[in-house]
Amino acid sequence: MRPEQWAERHDGLIPTAIARRAGLSQDQVDHRRKSGRYRKVFRGVSAVTGSPPTWRQAVRAVSLAAGQEVWLSHLTAGRVLGAQLFDDGVIHVISDLGHPVDIPGVRSHRSGTLEPGDTTTRDGMQCTSTLRTVLDLSATLTVKALGELVDHFLRTKQLQLEDLRERVGRTRPAPGRSVKALRMVLAQRIPGYDPGESPLEARIARIIDRAGLPRPKQQHRVQYDGLRYRIDFSWPDRKLYLEGNSFGFHRLSSDLDKDAARQNELVLDGWTPIELTWKMSDATIERTLRRFLARV
Repeated sequence: MRPEQWAERHDGLIPTAIARRAGLSQDQVDHRRKSGRYRKVFRGVSAVTGSPPTWRQAVRAVSLAAGQEVWLSHLTAGRVLGAQLFDDGVIHVISDLGHPVDIPGVRSHRSGTLEPGDTTTRDGMQCTSTLRTVLDLSATLTVKALGELVDHFLRTKQLQLEDLRERVGRTRPAPGRSVKALRMVLAQRIPGYDPGESPLEARIARIIDRAGLPRPKQQHRVQYDGLRYRIDFSWPDRKLYLEGNSFGFHRLSSDLDKDAARQNELVLDGWTPIELTWKMSDATIERTLRRFLARV
């Protein structure tokens, strides 16, 4: 494979090792840099001139330059793993105690407790696993943001709540890690917790569990006139339900029409809808749910 073909699949980057494997000598690589065909990113890593300098390109370049015993970590790993996290302007990596990293723009973390399963590969880049990333960010994020990160990984099937619970149970406080925050997140997510399909559903599920209310069935399916509908939260034995339509979030007018048709079918069949909004406080949502559950 030509180096440029490899670069097309790897954010425009070419490690010297790949170029040499394709038959280029070091002199030829140096000539392509001098002629402007390649530009040097780090020692041993070039970019094809004209490739856009994106965040992913910068992260991949660090991953390639750092070597096999180093993994992307913390906020960087979280973003590589698909979470919506803020960019603090540096690229985070982690290694064992014997492999410090000195690359401009990189914050190097070292750990003596990298366990089997703490590392993985995503899109050809070495990074910490979802579980390890949650641990490493426990002192960086607020409890709310840390919980949202856990919910994202649960929702995308990248993390099992019981695996996190087991790991936290034997984790000790350390610089950059907050066992207290981790325990607070887990206390809000008891066994059987389902984050639903959005942060909003996760919030409602936590309120219900915290209040000790009857746990609803999530993503319950019903069928009317050959059409199948899915309800976010329902208590089928009481014909009581709550779903995203009640919170006023619709991307398209067709979504609104579809949700209105579904609600009409449910009400005609004897179901009672609960109307809540995102801006309601947790206390108001809990009180509203209690009243409906007590009455229906």
